[in-house]
This record gives sequence, structure tokens and C-alpha cells, in this order.
Amino acid sequence: MNSQQIIARFSLSQTTERPASIRFNAEKRASAVMLPLLDVNDEAHLLLCKRPSYLLHHPGEICLPGGKYEEQDDTLMHTALRELNEELNIGTHQVTVHGKLHQYATLTGFTIEPFVCVLSEGTTWQADPNEVAASFLLPLSYLSNQQNWQPLPFERNGKTITLQGLMTPHGLLWGATASIINNFIKQLALPV
Repeated sequence: MNSQQIIARFSLSQTTERPASIRFNAEKRASAVMLPLLDVNDEAHLLLCKRPSYLLHHPGEICLPGGKYEEQDDTLMHTALRELNEELNIGTHQVTVHGKLHQYATLTGFTIEPFVCVLSEGTTWQADPNEVAASFLLPLSYLSNQQNWQPLPFERNGKTITLQGLMTPHGLLWGATASIINNFIKQLALPV
């Protein structure tokens, strides 16, 4: 499927219902991410990043472009667009935002507002090495194949939590990023 077919499914699946598993917590720090879609050989791909290993928070993790809300941001969508530009040098003229997913609350004190966009044909990017160690594309067909995912049990505050993980060429995709991507895939009801 190409990005236009994905966006058509996404637009049809928009809902105002919150998933029962997400609970709002006003004590958490607001942030936003972008799920940037780009066609390669008429197949939709998702642009992902790997964080540098020297960062204090989430070092070396696979992530979506995004970050914390800052005072100069008018909205959380502006946060996601600003971060996309800061991290990958992708300007707003190269982006069409098509909507957002439900807010996601992390175990590490953040709420994440995920936005879905399509990058213009021919978009190129240059990762800022201070913020991004690597950037790469994964086909949505690979991400939507549940056989590529594995359960990852871990302990947090004395409780065992099981998340889903997926191996990428740059390391393990897991945690909040994996959950947001899985929520997007489920919302699209893509064939596996």
C-alpha cells in the first residue's frame, strides 16, 4: 500500500473515543511525535530515528521524530513539526499533516501526542548528529506483520510489564514508540 491508501484508511478510522488503556495524568510533561510516511517504490514507509547513545534520556533508542512541548510552540502539532525540522531538517513545506492518534502516556513521565503526516515526493533529510545518530525507513508492510514482533517482559516498580518489540537494522524498536506504531497499525486494520 502506498501512503495515499494508508491516509485514506487513517481518515476513515478517525474516532473520538479514547482507548481504555490510556489514562490522562496532568502531572506528566507534554510532548509530541510525528509519524512521517514516505513512499518508496509505491509502498508506504515510516521514517524512524535512533537517538545518540550519549543522551541522558532514552539513549540509543529507536524513536519517532519529536520531543517536548516548548513555550514558543502554539500547539503540540507545532512541537512535532519543529522537532521534525530540528532533528531531520524537514521543513513544513515538505509535510502534510493528516491527523493525530490518541495521546499516549509513558511510564517515564510524559504524555505524547502522535501526529501522522505524509512527506512530499522527493523529500530528503539530513539528521542533526546532536539529536539523531541514524535515520532510516521501514516499510509499513514489515511493521504491520505481527510475526516480526516479539513480547518483551520487564520489571518496573516490582511489576512485570510486557511490551512488544521489533528488531530493526539499527536496534530494537520497543516502548512508547512501538506502542504508538502498533496503535497506528491497529487503527488502519492493515492486512498481515
